[in-house]
Amino acid sequence: MNGMTSNDSVSFPGVPLRQALPWLAVGLLIQGSMWVWGEMQGQGHLEAIRYAARYSGRFSFLAFLFSVFCLIQWGGDLQKWRRAFLSSLFFAWVHVLHFGYLATNLAWNEIDPEVPKAIGGALAYVTLVVHPRMLMTRGWRDGVHIWYVYFVGFVMAFTFVARIKGEFPGAPASNFHYCGIVAVMVVLGMFTRKRFFRA
Repeated sequence: MNGMTSNDSVSFPGVPLRQALPWLAVGLLIQGSMWVWGEMQGQGHLEAIRYAARYSGRFSFLAFLFSVFCLIQWGGDLQKWRRAFLSSLFFAWVHVLHFGYLATNLAWNEIDPEVPKAIGGALAYVTLVVHPRMLMTRGWRDGVHIWYVYFVGFVMAFTFVARIKGEFPGAPASNFHYCGIVAVMVVLGMFTRKRFFRA
């Protein structure tokens, strides 16, 4: 395994459940606390779910950035692969939890999602959910990682742009959205440099 090159496409050994469970537990605890925090604002259940959806999304965005960073560090090394796998699994888990808040917010606050955005978001969810599995069977150079990083990254960035433009009811623009766009561009640049311009 130590002699593996970045161009190899191989099947990796599974990560023991005991290594993944703490990550999943931490993700559940953090995302669950978003609802509690929303309720503590004292503005009722409808606003609480807005808070939970908003801030759970921000946390999962940070998890996405971390997963891309770990993917960039991988480059074929087994230990770094484990970190890339666990961080991808963690991001998928917390973003699925965020989806629960998001769907509940749409239902409780009677918000009709726009079809193009819904389709793009659905494709992004499918991508991020299957990505940990793809890490089990694909090498560093496989195109699935390119799709994961660029597509999910651009969906995140365009979501921030839409929030800045006021296209999401109850979600005012904030400095986080501007910083988020910059962060996406930075990690995409880092990934592009590592994937296409380094051996």
